[in-house]
Amino acid sequence: MATPETVLSDLRDAWGAALAGRLLGLYLHGSLIAGDFAADRSDLDVLAVLSADPDENLLDVLAALHADLDRRHLRWAGRIEVEYVSLAAVRDAAQGRTGHDHVIARVSPGESLHLLPATRHRLVTWSTVHDHGRRLLGPPAGELLPAVDADLVRSALLDHVRDWPTWVTGMTTPGAQSYAVLTLCRAWQRLQHGRQLSKRRAADRTVVDRPRWADLIVWARDWWYGSGPDTDPGRADEVREFVTELSAAILASEDGTHAVR
Repeated sequence: MATPETVLSDLRDAWGAALAGRLLGLYLHGSLIAGDFAADRSDLDVLAVLSADPDENLLDVLAALHADLDRRHLRWAGRIEVEYVSLAAVRDAAQGRTGHDHVIARVSPGESLHLLPATRHRLVTWSTVHDHGRRLLGPPAGELLPAVDADLVRSALLDHVRDWPTWVTGMTTPGAQSYAVLTLCRAWQRLQHGRQLSKRRAADRTVVDRPRWADLIVWARDWWYGSGPDTDPGRADEVREFVTELSAAILASEDGTHAVR
């Protein structure tokens, strides 16, 4: 199996050649940066910054690039997550401007390459890349991307928290359920401490903060990092209850102090 660095190097070279003149920068983020990368489970998370919003014509080019990369690295097929966004879209969002109808392109595990609106939901990712992204191509992320005000990032993260009780109802597999638990733990910790933690570290800290849910959080952490089997029946009812309860607790604590109690 090719190493993550080999795959990223191939991606950088292929994308740089095929998107010359349109690609301003490529940046790695996610678990490989955070330090809890699981070789058999984790995805490779990349942000591609473009000179203009992607469109259907560019989608055809990108689809061919992804298909070729998957063929060359079969063990990584379906585990390479790339988001394509124009620099203008990030700048507008960072300034709180929502009147521009920007779109992004995205491919992720279980989700084919497609276009979608560049809503402020994406600010959480873009700000993380600005602060911690590793340059694969182009200038350093902090030089290309605008800084995002902490209040805007917080607001975008709270939007995610509001939506999770709805999202989780469709999560029937143990992988999706464990992901939901770990993602809510990360949101809880980021809103409490202002720092983006890895899934593992966020889970470990939330076990202490929310002892009532310790058993479920440990199950989600161990399933995720222990390559749990898809035959696991999962814990759908508990996961929905946890997500609903923690989401409500986070939102109820929103009192303008920027601290989750």
